[in-house]
Amino acid sequence: MNHFLNSDVIWLESVDSTNEEIKRRVDEISKPTWIIANKQSKGKGRNGNAWFSDKGNFFGSVIFFPTVEHKLFHLYGFFVGVALYNTVRQFVANNVDIQLKWPNDLMIENCKVAGILLESVKGYNNTRDALIAGVGVNLNSNPRLRSNAKKWYNTQCLKYFTDKSIDQSIFFNKFNNQLIDLGSNFTEENISSILWLWQARSYDKGSKIHVSDSNGEINTGTFLGIDEIGGLIFGENNGVKKIYSGDVYFGS
Repeated sequence: MNHFLNSDVIWLESVDSTNEEIKRRVDEISKPTWIIANKQSKGKGRNGNAWFSDKGNFFGSVIFFPTVEHKLFHLYGFFVGVALYNTVRQFVANNVDIQLKWPNDLMIENCKVAGILLESVKGYNNTRDALIAGVGVNLNSNPRLRSNAKKWYNTQCLKYFTDKSIDQSIFFNKFNNQLIDLGSNFTEENISSILWLWQARSYDKGSKIHVSDSNGEINTGTFLGIDEIGGLIFGENNGVKKIYSGDVYFGS
C-alpha cells in the first residue's frame, strides 16, 4: 500500500482552507495530490473549530483513494498521526516529550502543536471514494488561546523546542517521506495494525483523562488505550466506557 508515492504537490500562496481547495478541484484530481498553502484565511479543525493559520506554519491537505471499506477510512487518521509523530521526532531532542492525543492531535510537553482533519468525498467525477487528510502544524508560531473549561491545553510551536526556525518545504519533504515509508510497511488489508504503532506513541495507559462527549458533558477517568477499531477506552467509577467521537484532555 502506498497512497503517497509519486503524489502531485501544488503550492499556493493563500487559500481559505486547503481542504476546501481540494474539494473545489476534486473532479480534476485522479491521483494522490497535495495542496499546501503559505497562509489560510479560514483554516478548519474538527467539529467546526477554527484552525489559526499564521504564515510560516504548515497547512497542507492530501487527497488519496483508499480501497478499504468506507467504515475503515478513519484509520488513516491514525496512520497520518504516526507519520506526523515520526517527522516531528526528527526535529527535537530525544528527551522532549511528544505524544499523539486521541483522535487526531499531536502534543509536545502536553501543548498542542498539530492537528489532523479527515473528510471523505466522492472523487474524480464522482467515480471513486476519496479521503482528504488536512494537516496543520505550528512550526514557527502558535495562537494564544484563552483557556476555558473545555480547552484544557496550551498551544505551542515546534520552533520553541528546537530554538531555530523550521522551513515549510523541509518539514513537508520529511513528512511526505515518512508517509511513503510507513505506507511501504502496510497493505490495505492490515491497515488496522496501525493502531499498535499509534498507541506506542500516545499517552501511557493509566494516565488521568478528561472526556468531553458530543453533548459537552465532561467525565474524568483513566486512559485505558484504544480498541480494535480505534475507539477510546477509559475507566471511571462506574466501569469502563468506550467513545468514538469527542474530545479528550490529559492531565489534572
